[in-house]
Amino acid sequence: MQDGPRRRRRRRTHPVGRLAAAALGLVGVGAVPSARAAPSVALEVASARALPLSPALARGRVEQRTLALHGIPVRGAYRTVRIRPDGTTETLAAREPASAPQRLPSQARIAPAAVPGLVAAARGMADEPALERPPELVYLMVLGHPVLAWETQLALTLRPEPSRPTVWVSAASGRVLLEVEQVWSSRARVFAQNPAVTPEPVEVELVDIHVEDAGHPLVGTRVQAFNCVGEEPAEVSPWWEEDECWPLQTVHSDAAGDFIVPTPDVVRVEDNIDPSDPYAELSMYVHAERFLDVMQAKGIEQYECEFSSMLANFRTLQPTATLDFSPLNNAYYTNQCDPELGPTMIFGQGSEVDFGYDADVIYHELGHGMVALLAPEGLFGRRLRPDAALVDAGGINEALADYFSVMLTDDARLADYVGRFWSANARPFIRDAENVKVCPTHTAGQVHNDGEPFMAALWATRKRLGPEGKEALDQAVIEALLRMPSDADLETAAALMEQTVAAQIEAGALTVEDGELLHRSLESRGLLSCPRVITDPADVAAGRFVYLRRADDGVYPFFPGPMQLRYEVPPDADDMVVTFTLTPRQSDDPVEAAVLVKRGDAPIAFEYQLVAVDDPPPEGTSDDPLREVTLVTGDWDLELRPAEVTKDDYVVELGGLEPGEVLHVMLVNVTPTEAGATEAIVRSSTAWVDDAAGSTGGSAAETGALPEVELVRAGAATGGCDCRSGAPDGSSGAGWGALAGLLLAAHRRRRGQRRGQRRRRWPGRR
Repeated sequence: MQDGPRRRRRRRTHPVGRLAAAALGLVGVGAVPSARAAPSVALEVASARALPLSPALARGRVEQRTLALHGIPVRGAYRTVRIRPDGTTETLAAREPASAPQRLPSQARIAPAAVPGLVAAARGMADEPALERPPELVYLMVLGHPVLAWETQLALTLRPEPSRPTVWVSAASGRVLLEVEQVWSSRARVFAQNPAVTPEPVEVELVDIHVEDAGHPLVGTRVQAFNCVGEEPAEVSPWWEEDECWPLQTVHSDAAGDFIVPTPDVVRVEDNIDPSDPYAELSMYVHAERFLDVMQAKGIEQYECEFSSMLANFRTLQPTATLDFSPLNNAYYTNQCDPELGPTMIFGQGSEVDFGYDADVIYHELGHGMVALLAPEGLFGRRLRPDAALVDAGGINEALADYFSVMLTDDARLADYVGRFWSANARPFIRDAENVKVCPTHTAGQVHNDGEPFMAALWATRKRLGPEGKEALDQAVIEALLRMPSDADLETAAALMEQTVAAQIEAGALTVEDGELLHRSLESRGLLSCPRVITDPADVAAGRFVYLRRADDGVYPFFPGPMQLRYEVPPDADDMVVTFTLTPRQSDDPVEAAVLVKRGDAPIAFEYQLVAVDDPPPEGTSDDPLREVTLVTGDWDLELRPAEVTKDDYVVELGGLEPGEVLHVMLVNVTPTEAGATEAIVRSSTAWVDDAAGSTGGSAAETGALPEVELVRAGAATGGCDCRSGAPDGSSGAGWGALAGLLLAAHRRRRGQRRGQRRRRWPGRR
């Protein structure tokens, strides 16, 4: 910890060399719906894919066009175009480079053979990762500018939890520029929705399997389903790994061509944790067929994967203290369409529940595939704004996956079975669209959490519409997805929804009153304008959780946090005390945060530039600095390092303030490990009391994510619907009262013991 506050410097010395800022514009960053290329950039259409939409839904034909420069693809550049029946065209969305590339493909310095080793080094891997295909030379859009890079698709791995990242490595310097996770935690007798909501099983007709005799597995024209068994079968899947259960199709038709298996009694604990029960395999298949049929009726004629593979009951085989296996409390969409390389969706056999039983969970994971199909480049990107760095796009992805589930169930609650029978969950559901979440009060930089206000606004509108109105709103959601940039923030999504609903009103499918209803729903949840600054003094003082994105080689010195906290010094105080608990997320590596402070009633304003880092070119060639690092600057005054008072619990004290003075505070992560700060509180020393207030949104029960359970070190993974709780260490925040007491006691002891010693003061104050 430093002795005193450090003033913010306008220019820093980069640890590997001089930073040379490039005088570049930011055309294309955050543009809605389109950003045009610089005049000197000669773009080509690399490919054009007609989306599988009915003519009625598409109002003609919709093409997603990828773009190229100098014969190689430009990732992040695209055009989505509607070709009307009369042949005229309409650009729905576009992003194009703001400048010409700095390097030509022939000027790549890094050989493709070196890429796996560079990826391994950057990710701290002992061995080079397996790749699905050789690295591909592309241009990657960074702050709107094309940077020459090797695109590397890592193979799907299922432990400790499913992961399938795409990594872009600079073809000039070898630094990792970006990493994107692709994984998002005849007749049959099944539960209509799930065994909690509809406990009596019903018989349904399968539309893709037509057999009249015994022995046929669950393989249709669009989907195939697998169980996961504990004994090695005669044929082993090519993507199976040591200690995992083996994929195997265990459900087969009977002599009549029907698929009938025993249905579980979920009141019995043993039925919920049967590690290879056939019902989960059948449930997955039936609900996938139903989902695809409903989407087809709405005009989406094909899924993202023409043929999807679904895996039930996934777990690892190492026993735990209470189970004969290591559970996977999660469900995942992997975006893997090749059955030889891995399943498209994975549903875990959990510690107390089977994720393949819950239709809502199945529809939600399938919904991620719809987002991947319809959005021009998916929804995953970080939006770098003057007030914060946001993961809203991932939150919108989660919200729309929930919305696709609602299209089938017309029920605000997601995952009634999982929520009800999993004791680690505090509510009888995982998320509820009938909520009062608003932006920015209930945002935290966590995707499941941050999407809830948007889903709430859509639900508040949809539930008040009749059948025809609901159908029109569904079409408006689909149309908005066609226009949505990969780094959309909540305001962008809200604006697009208003645009597409206005089109439905013009077409006569919705009324003006329906549009006003949507507007009120969006406005009341803060989605039309949402500066990421918490201003309510009670919220600032009560404690909140914040996800802090890791610093990596593509940014310097760090990414901003997802929000700022506005603090006004009380009349009886002259200081500010910031406390929080900081823990790594999905890692044991150490983490460290800094506290940025700006004096004044205007929030911190961040700026972003693409800059160069000295990377000496080969001897005898001219200096040609590589512009490929995002430099984050801003007008904060202090960058403070907190003191650790107990394990993982930190405090920053700043004195020498005046009553009524306003400061803005932000936590940032200065380490290369994802971190979570829980119970982040900003108060004066006079406001600390033993009965510290409860958290604004720090408990897993309130975040919309599934709770974490104790990590089983013997190879188990945890989570749910690819969700993580707000508390990275698995705690819900309920123990903060005791922790606040510890911090208070430590604070009081320090004041008593150090009376007369110099406290950290605002520079220039006496």
